[in-house]
Amino acid sequence: MTFSAPPDLDQAKASAGDHRRRFQAGGTVGDGAIYIERSADTELFEALLGGELCYVLSTRQIGKSSLRLRVSMRLRAEQIECASVDLGALGTDTATPVGWYLGIASEIAEQLGLEPPDEFWDAHWHLGPVHCWLRWLEDVVLVEISSGIVLFIDEVDATLSLPFSRDDFFAAIRAFVNRRAERPANARLTFCLLGVAAPSELVSDPTRTPFNIGRAIRLDDFTRAEVRGFRAGLEGLVADPDAALEAIFAWTSGHPYMTQRLCADLVGERRGLSVDEAVERRFLGQGRAEDPNLRYAERCLEPHGPHLAHAPKLLRLYTRLLDGHPVPADSGDPIQLLLRLSGLCAERATAAGAPCLDVRNRIFRRAFDRAWAGSREVERAVTEPLLRWLSNGRKDDFLVGGAALAELTSWCDGRGDLSAEERAFLTACARAEGERRSMRRLLTVLAVAVTLLGGMVLVLLWQMGKEEQALVRAQQEAREKDARRLAAQSAKDLSDGLLQRARLLAVEAGLAATASGRPAAATVVQALGDAVRGAAVGQEVLAGHGGAVHDAAFSPDGRFVATASADGAARLFRLGARDAPVLLRAHDPGGVVAVAFNHDGSRVATASTDGTVRLWRPDGREDGALHTRDAAPSSVAFSPDGSHVVAGTTNGAIYVWRPGMGDEPPLVVPLGERLIRRAVFDHDGTWILVTAISGTVYVVRADGHGAPEALKGLGQGVEGASYSPVDDRIALAAGDGTARILGPGRREPIVLRGHQGSVRSAAFSADGTAVVTASADGTARIFRCDGKGAPTVLVGHEGAVNSAAFSRDGTSVVTASEDGTARVWRLEAPGEPLLLHGHTGPLTSIAVSHDGSKIATAGTDKTVRIFRADGSGEPVVLRGHEDHLLSVDFSPDGSRLVTGSADRTARVWRTDGKGAPAVLGAHDDRVVGVAFSPDGTRIVTTSWNGILRVFEDGVPGEPVVLRDERAGLLKAAFSPDGKSIVATSGPNVKVWPADGRGAPRVLASGYEDRAIAALAVSPDGSHIAIAALDDAVRLLRADGEGQPLVLSGLGTSVRTVSFSSDSARVVAVSSDGIARVLPVDGQGEPITLRAEGVTLTDAVFSPDATRVVTAANDGAARVFTIAAEPLMTRACAYAGRNFTREEWALLMPDIAYRATCPEWPGAPEPDAGAAPRPSVR
Repeated sequence: MTFSAPPDLDQAKASAGDHRRRFQAGGTVGDGAIYIERSADTELFEALLGGELCYVLSTRQIGKSSLRLRVSMRLRAEQIECASVDLGALGTDTATPVGWYLGIASEIAEQLGLEPPDEFWDAHWHLGPVHCWLRWLEDVVLVEISSGIVLFIDEVDATLSLPFSRDDFFAAIRAFVNRRAERPANARLTFCLLGVAAPSELVSDPTRTPFNIGRAIRLDDFTRAEVRGFRAGLEGLVADPDAALEAIFAWTSGHPYMTQRLCADLVGERRGLSVDEAVERRFLGQGRAEDPNLRYAERCLEPHGPHLAHAPKLLRLYTRLLDGHPVPADSGDPIQLLLRLSGLCAERATAAGAPCLDVRNRIFRRAFDRAWAGSREVERAVTEPLLRWLSNGRKDDFLVGGAALAELTSWCDGRGDLSAEERAFLTACARAEGERRSMRRLLTVLAVAVTLLGGMVLVLLWQMGKEEQALVRAQQEAREKDARRLAAQSAKDLSDGLLQRARLLAVEAGLAATASGRPAAATVVQALGDAVRGAAVGQEVLAGHGGAVHDAAFSPDGRFVATASADGAARLFRLGARDAPVLLRAHDPGGVVAVAFNHDGSRVATASTDGTVRLWRPDGREDGALHTRDAAPSSVAFSPDGSHVVAGTTNGAIYVWRPGMGDEPPLVVPLGERLIRRAVFDHDGTWILVTAISGTVYVVRADGHGAPEALKGLGQGVEGASYSPVDDRIALAAGDGTARILGPGRREPIVLRGHQGSVRSAAFSADGTAVVTASADGTARIFRCDGKGAPTVLVGHEGAVNSAAFSRDGTSVVTASEDGTARVWRLEAPGEPLLLHGHTGPLTSIAVSHDGSKIATAGTDKTVRIFRADGSGEPVVLRGHEDHLLSVDFSPDGSRLVTGSADRTARVWRTDGKGAPAVLGAHDDRVVGVAFSPDGTRIVTTSWNGILRVFEDGVPGEPVVLRDERAGLLKAAFSPDGKSIVATSGPNVKVWPADGRGAPRVLASGYEDRAIAALAVSPDGSHIAIAALDDAVRLLRADGEGQPLVLSGLGTSVRTVSFSSDSARVVAVSSDGIARVLPVDGQGEPITLRAEGVTLTDAVFSPDATRVVTAANDGAARVFTIAAEPLMTRACAYAGRNFTREEWALLMPDIAYRATCPEWPGAPEPDAGAAPRPSVR
């Protein structure tokens, strides 16, 4: 069985594309890219070849990774073994010493071709993780490898975030090197440390572990001569390559990333621009906020940045450099070193040859000019008192008051990024100032009491009342500020993928807003909505694992889920129940890596690194063990009829057993691979599909006859493969972030894209119509097998997702994750927003009945659908129009519906769907707008040719016709009293008498030559909202007085606008497909409503203004909740847990711990007992 590879891509590449790839703007220089050697290349190579310990500590994107790669290639040519460990990739925030050091050893072992260090760790656990790592280097690495060895330790600055001592790591390296005298073999292994940190930062206790070993390798910017080496990449695409490189050097001074970025721009998408124009667009215009170098440099000088204690000195030094004052270079000055590491400055030689510090280049000088430095000076004036207060034990003597406190309060107001120390300082200053003021007031009152004893009581009562009011206001403001801070942190956690914590933070923000006694701010509602909408579907969290969950599977009836965990146990959960799971624990020692049910759910199979596959009954009783020889199983699966079990193993073979056949030996099929990732049966049990760690996929006959066949044309990096349960299609999971579906005879695979990390598994639904994928990006996605439409994204895990599978009935998905949980996603559960499906084309208009019980949608599929607002039942479908619908509106009592269509008709329908619709008159152009009058007796229609028609509902005869001289009339609405009709007229608004008698009144909109595209009248009749395809909504007073109030910042081209029932807010939909809710007074941020991969086309409020109903181009209506309380309830339901005590102490240190969501248990009290022996499994 062979699948043909897709035909080769056209080899004729565009010249610009070939040249653009020769410039590596960030990352490691790849094949075909130009690499410029610097003196550091030779210096590092010769030092490492001589066995010296080296470190390259320099600023970002100066070429450390490319230097490491090139030097390691040269070392390998000299028969030196090399391995590279990226400490940043190991994780730091939640790392344990055992796991961290074992992770380093595992990376080294894999790259050097050694056995995994787990067994060595288990045998030497009593030594402690640091000593164990050193012993492993000496007793295993140096014994197994006889040649020289260089270990590159990259991102060493990641150790600054370790929750345990980083000094032990550097002390271990120091000890290893110092033992060369007594252990000569140690001289064969040396280290090269790379990162962005000062040596003094890497050790917290220099008296114990001074950073005084090894050789510092200096990595500088390109010289002018070195920059000329990029000429070959510009030839033929730039008119004068030499002049272009000179201009680039004048801007970048040889900054590697910026130099290559500009070269790539000149031959790429910005080809034809001058160098100055490319610099302006890439670094000084909109690109400034996106450039990682500029962002990092700016963060280094922020008062609350990574160098808090040194921020004032760094800023003063940088300001001196900006002003042109020479500063002699001093390699021992930690402030100079930190400023160089930030990227803002570099060492340059003066005319006399003396080394001096200077601003690194013109780009940095322009981006961070004197005005920028001045703004940071203001922040410094605020932060220095804070540092004095902290360094003096937070004594009240060092608090500020008066004008200094006013300046501090002004600086802090509205900031959502205040640290805990800044908040505590502000609170303490305000308290002390309040006490001083109270004392002054008290003395004043006493003085007045001596002279005016009779008025003392009145004065005191007045004063107390005023203070009480001020206290109430202060408490309200403090709670609102807390709510905004928590909402901002929730948004950050959401962007960082910490979904569960983001939900809990959003709930706390809602609680703080509720406690203020005022309506929740838009930022709080936004945080709640975004956190809730992170769950596209309902979910159930299966927690309690003591480590990562490697695999999870549904029972055939969908009532149970079995999980396989790194903690050495499998668990059997009964879904929807609160009782504890059945624990399947017999693998000792070893983590459980895979789990599977048989066809009728009567058996569960688990595979473990202890070398066994075990069979269990659902009640937890063991039912036998199947052993592999000299290997551990890496996967397990039953055949469709349950008669066979197949397991992949770590020695590159598959084992096939027939359980219940006594001592019958298994069928063993060796495949010559190092490790088998997965082995599964096809839909009839004839074939076994095997995925190896090499990325090769094999097909093996289940009876062992014939030779295994490697499938061809599958591409690179396949991490998992599975058969369709209904045919011979195969789903592949790939390391490039895609999944692919292949079938016999299909020349081109169907490629499923969307993940931002490698795809670890891909599994079909039982009916073969969908595929669910699990990815290292922390999400699972559900794709249609034909590749059409946007996938459903399952967001909620806080770690990589290892596996995902459908239930047999296709209504649920179970996922297993590195975050220690499995989750069951109910695909049919109502989510947020509530989705109303049914149309086969985009929606053009939407309406909500006045009692809020019904929602009407109109679309390009020529139909109208009337849904229950709660999504229950089947919609009423209205058919009859001959072209797509353009507008829809309910009558006030909700019994009728009016529609306008491109077929040049308007129709009135019964909302129960009974009877034929009434056709309103003869229109001679598209009917683009329809609306009922407030009393339901009249209907106004607008046509594209500029004609309004007013029909008496149910009364035969000709309508009142109102003609406008401008064609393209789009919108019209009745005034709340029904006496007037407000309509758009080019750039203006006209108010017509509803009976057609008399001339219209014209309201100036402020637009000159732009036609108004959207219009709404406030329910209280005071204002008219309009938009003219720009980024703003304008509010006109209905009486024509005053200037329009402009509500701007609403994206590109506002298309629709609608008022809430209390006239306090509007919702606007722009051409960017986003709906925004904002107050009519223009104060505060908008609430943003969006749907991934979908363009919203219309939006209206529910009558109670707690929801917004939207139409979209995917044919679905969405009901978004915008009220805090129901969102808080749903956020708690989705959270699945409460804060840990560590999270609470970090985020809300000034408040006693409590359970945010009462339906979930709170964190237990800290255990003062001894810690158990750590496990590395």
